[in-house]
Formats: sequence, structure tokens, C-alpha cells
Amino acid sequence: MLLWSGIKAGGDTGIYLDGATALLSGQALTERQPSYLGYIAVVAAFQAAGAGLTGVVVGQLAAATAAAWAVYRMAVEIGGRLAGGLAVLLFAVDVNTNRWHAYILSDSLFMSFLTVAVWLVYRAAAAGGPWRRYLWASVALVVAGLIRPEGWFVVPAAIAYWVAKLDGSAGRRLTMLAGGALACAALYVVIAPRLGGNLEAVGPAEMLRRGQTIWDYDGWRVPMPDDAAGSSRKGSAAAVMYAVCHPLSTATLMSARLVVHLAHVRPFYSAAHNIMIAAWLLPVYAFAAAGVWRARRQALVWWCGIAVATQALVVALTHADWDGRYLGHVMPLIYPCAACGLAALLHRAVPTVHDKLATL
Repeated sequence: MLLWSGIKAGGDTGIYLDGATALLSGQALTERQPSYLGYIAVVAAFQAAGAGLTGVVVGQLAAATAAAWAVYRMAVEIGGRLAGGLAVLLFAVDVNTNRWHAYILSDSLFMSFLTVAVWLVYRAAAAGGPWRRYLWASVALVVAGLIRPEGWFVVPAAIAYWVAKLDGSAGRRLTMLAGGALACAALYVVIAPRLGGNLEAVGPAEMLRRGQTIWDYDGWRVPMPDDAAGSSRKGSAAAVMYAVCHPLSTATLMSARLVVHLAHVRPFYSAAHNIMIAAWLLPVYAFAAAGVWRARRQALVWWCGIAVATQALVVALTHADWDGRYLGHVMPLIYPCAACGLAALLHRAVPTVHDKLATL
């Protein structure tokens, strides 16, 4: 894909390049740049080494290879070696996710570090071994949070997972989920103003009042009640107050954002593009549901689901992104479960085919 398309730039590429220039010249980062310090530091390091943007993309491809390794290990843990091979195959042929590796954007590196971090968090808890496992998992989590601010939402979920280890009663699991949700909500109050392009301009409260489903898109809005008394208030605290005053409308808006997020289609895409996305995602979701049910007693399935849910929570609290990149961030965590469901189907189908051939 890189040879075909070349190195590509996106809307936020200038933020990272300017930030890298500022770091190399000893200047302070400004506006949204501190929220992406990790990625800006990576770009600056490659530029300082003389590798330029090509080096950045090669580094992203190397990180994606590590993510593929993590996807394989997760799938093997859930469904065996056949599932591991299928998971890597699904990950490798997903053009909509892998296209980000060629961009000078934070999405590719964030996806890779998040995937590796999820696996390392599980391994640290499952092995119950040396503290070094927890250290490496913590480093991967912190790096993911430094690359993109929504990465910090996984941190409280990981801590809760380590505490509970998902090997206790249903009550402990529910307590862990509730504690993780509260911690993520607290993080939202701090981080939300830095999560999106126009959140800095209008604030999260205004995003709620507008009923905005997709970032910077006027269509598909959800009608929201007027807030005359607090219309001048901005910031996360004002958003929380608005949600408390209008819980049903807020829940409707959050649900609409989640549907758009998971469906991955957009009104400004062509019909053919949306049909291709649906043709890919619907079987993946179906196989993932089958895989989750088949391996529902395994802790890794729960942990992957929690990591995916934390990113969905970011979308519900802010907006669905313009081009579906938020779903791409967590697709590598869905493929191990999908591969488990697909492997189970193949295990059933192969003996049937063999028996029919034997009777010919």
C-alpha cells in the first residue's frame, strides 16, 4: 500500500510536523500539540536521525508488525493456532485499518501500541510472574496515552483488571466494570477538551447542545433541548450538568454516536464504499460474537471487550470521527475473537467435507 500510495498527509499532519520542529528547536508545544506529545516526539526523533518522514512510516510499519504478533498471540490464547493464523490474516487484509500506516498521523502508532499494551496487560495478570511484566505493560499503556489522549481511558480499566483479574465472582466483575466506568468518566472531565478538532473551539457542552453525531458534520444531528440558562457555559463540567438535566436526549445522542461508530458508514461516502464496509464488518461482528460466546470463560475475551468499550465510551461522550479511524484503533482487538468463531466453523466444516469426499 505504501509503494502504491506513497507517504500521505492528513488534516492534523501539520500539528505533528510543527510540534516536532518546536521540540528540535527547544520551543514549547502549543494548543493541541501537548495532547500528542508521544507521536510528536517520534516524528522529531526520526527527523533528528535524518530518516525524515520515510523513517516515520517505516517505524509505523514496524510497530504494526509488533501489533500483528500481539493479535496472533491473543487469538492463539483464545482459540488455538488456527485462530491465530486467521486473526493475523484478517488484520493484514483489512485495508480500511492498515491504510493509516502510510499517513503522518498518530492513528497507526496508537493502534499498534494499544494492541500490544492490551496483550501485555493480560500476560502480566495471567502469568502472575515477575514485576517486569507489569512494568512493560505499564510502559506500553503510558506510551499509547502520550500518542493520543483517548489512550488514557484504558489505564483505569487496566488497573481494575489487574486488581480483579476477572477470576472472581460476577459481583467482582460488575464492580470492576462500574469502577472503570467511573474512572473513565472522571478522565473525560479532564481530557475531553483535547479529544477532537472543534472541541477546543466550542467545548463539550456545546457539542451536546448541538446534538453533533459526526465531527464537524452538520447532518445526522440529534435534536437536543434548549439550554437557555446554561447556554453560555462551556467546558466538561457544563456538559455534565447538561447531561444530568436532559438524560434521555443525552442517552439518545450517545447511542446515535455509537451506532455510527460501529456501523462505520458515513453519509458523505459513496454507496459502493458503504456497502463494502458493511460486507466486511457484518461477518466480522458475527464471527466475533460467536467467538466471544465460545470463549466466554476466558479472561482475555473480557479484557479485550473492556478495552474496545473504553474507546467506544470516548465516542459516546464526544463524537463519531469523520472517517472511521476510531473504530480502526480497536479492530485488532476484535479480530482474535472473530478468528476464534471462524476457526470453530472451519473445524466443523472440514470433517464434513472430508466425509463427503470419502463417499465418492
